[in-house]
Amino acid sequence: MKKIVGILAAAAVLATSVFAADVSAKVRVGGKIFDMDGTKSNEKGDEVSAFKLFTADTVSHTYDAPFATISTSTDEAGATVKFIRNGDNVGFGDVQVWMKPIENLKIQAGSHDLAMNKETIDYTEQLKAQCYDTYGYSLGITYDAISANIALGTGQGGWFFQDAIAAFGTTEEPAFALVKDLYVNFAYGADFGTISAFFRYRGKTAKEAETTYAINDEGVIEATTTAASFDPTRIDFGAGYKNTIDSLTFFVDVVGSSFSASTDKEEKAGMVKYLDKNGKTRSAFDLGVDAFVQYSQDALTAKGFIKYETLDFGHLNSKGDADIMADNNTIVELLARVDYKLDNGLNLFAYFKDANLLNKQTKAGDTDPSAVFASTIKLGASGNVGIASWETYLQLDTGVNGAKGKYDKVNVSMPCYIQVAF
Repeated sequence: MKKIVGILAAAAVLATSVFAADVSAKVRVGGKIFDMDGTKSNEKGDEVSAFKLFTADTVSHTYDAPFATISTSTDEAGATVKFIRNGDNVGFGDVQVWMKPIENLKIQAGSHDLAMNKETIDYTEQLKAQCYDTYGYSLGITYDAISANIALGTGQGGWFFQDAIAAFGTTEEPAFALVKDLYVNFAYGADFGTISAFFRYRGKTAKEAETTYAINDEGVIEATTTAASFDPTRIDFGAGYKNTIDSLTFFVDVVGSSFSASTDKEEKAGMVKYLDKNGKTRSAFDLGVDAFVQYSQDALTAKGFIKYETLDFGHLNSKGDADIMADNNTIVELLARVDYKLDNGLNLFAYFKDANLLNKQTKAGDTDPSAVFASTIKLGASGNVGIASWETYLQLDTGVNGAKGKYDKVNVSMPCYIQVAF
């Protein structure tokens, strides 16, 4: 930790001596005042409720809660480094460097955060296909109300390309299949709103076997190994519309994805495959639609988000059990939050999330999957004291899988967080 603080201090001094720099830091410490987990079982296999008081939990991620951020810039160039918590250590999150050789042209290397539109309740629930958060290189162009970006992601065996011949053991791969990740987006803003579109091509990708380690509830270290596999060629594309009318802000996105069929050789090597109802390998098509609305008036702010996504309209999957899992290939997610700020600065809020309204699971003793209402409900408050902010809420998690394989448990907890930023 002392080493990280020293790096931050040295970087800050260097930055302020070279550029007109902005340096900021943020620390977020949290936990749960109490936590009642209804999914536990004893040695006999009987279900029991586990109750804990004052458990620690530090939340840290790059999109809205980095552990620390250093940024420095002029009109022509700049850099940003974000640090996040990695277990008990501090690791690098996003790292990016950019420059502007001319006013309307931006060249960037490192991490990216490009998307047509983003919901602002959880910041993570939009259709993932339209989001480009890959490490790579990009060229950004702006001219009046028009903006566009062209990005190349880093690949296996090189910065721009992957070694397809080594990955698949063949010299018959077309040249374009060597491209690891190509992304292009476009946006036009006018009085009637903002229209945006994107296109992304991802070549066949090899994944090496990976072993991760974690400590279970009994304090024993468990190893989990993921076998080597290959992802098929994937093409994503879509369009979106966003507008603000008085106190109302909204957007709608439509996104499609196409997955190539795998060959016999690729299947034997571990290629992810998509099967029809007859068990035949074929290409697959994914369709997604999401919509967001926000209404703000005086002390009240209400937000809602809905996402619909289906893999080939429920007829294909990547596991080979099409009859059982067909219904789970269609996902409808609902997300909502209402905030009301009192005159004394205290903010009251209510939050609801169901990650899949159509979710079906096979319960213990059942032969057919049945609907599961798995939701997260939060009722709480937040506020500020000087440079510190705090948040606490009562959280209910419903439709949790219990020890006997039935999705009928409810977990109750009371998380709390304190964040200091300067």
